[in-house]
Amino acid sequence: MRAARAADEGRLRELTFESKAHWGYEHDLVRGWADGLTFEDSQERWLVEIDGTIVAWAALDPPTGAIAVLDHLWVAPAVMGRGLGSRLFHLAADRARELGAERLEWSSEPNAVGFYEKLGGRKLRDQVTEWGRLAPWMGLDL
Repeated sequence: MRAARAADEGRLRELTFESKAHWGYEHDLVRGWADGLTFEDSQERWLVEIDGTIVAWAALDPPTGAIAVLDHLWVAPAVMGRGLGSRLFHLAADRARELGAERLEWSSEPNAVGFYEKLGGRKLRDQVTEWGRLAPWMGLDL
């Protein structure tokens, strides 16, 4: 696990595409969305490499008031279930706490709700995504 660098951005976009497409969404929609990802300077980003290949990543928006936002957490389908997402989630939660946040919040892929619930997250509300569908907005008290 290491901090992400600007040189990693292409692979982060591709990994995000692979992970989101894994859930059966329309290919062109996911491709356009992933290709349009931007990487905000205020975010902290971490990634996991296996044999030199980036296989998971996460991004944390710094706290606004008492709430920090987990903006991204993606794991390559081939390595799902190995604990990499959990490690990144805990890293982001610990860092949010260090930065003074009292709660970590995030938008969840509906297929990942069970994963987040196992980590202590709970659904706070539904939100309408940029694709016009309902998705859970989740949180974890730190």
